[in-house]
Amino acid sequence: MMNIALLADHTEVIPTLADWYRLEWEPYYGADGIGDARVDLESRCNRDALPIGLVALEGDQALGTVALDLDTATNLTPSVVGLLVGSEHRGRGIATALIESATSLAMQLGCGRVYVSTTALGNLLLRMGWQLFGEAEFLNDERGSVYVCDLNVSHQ
Repeated sequence: MMNIALLADHTEVIPTLADWYRLEWEPYYGADGIGDARVDLESRCNRDALPIGLVALEGDQALGTVALDLDTATNLTPSVVGLLVGSEHRGRGIATALIESATSLAMQLGCGRVYVSTTALGNLLLRMGWQLFGEAEFLNDERGSVYVCDLNVSHQ
């Protein structure tokens, strides 16, 4: 059974998540990239202030991760960032559960809105009740869309 918990409570999965980040976003987190996956993940080990990381677990096995933080591509906060589900765990609704958990966490923190910039999640976000907000340009010059979720409105 899947459980979503604070990354701060499961720091033992950071090496696995860092490996996944390096594989998925090699231009940024790989050997020639400017990012440090482990440092980014460790910075998300907060409980009540941004950045806050979440991890989806099955037993002690990591399935995926997400965080609430400032989105450096848009300067919008809080934003859902670093969403990644391990390749062998995709297609099971884990990304949806992680987004829902991040949204709930933003609401608990007293936020009225939450954002995400993406090139891949648009259809999923729209199905979840998010609205198109604008455009973003990422460090690799790729363009994507920005979506917003108004936390004062039910999306069920």
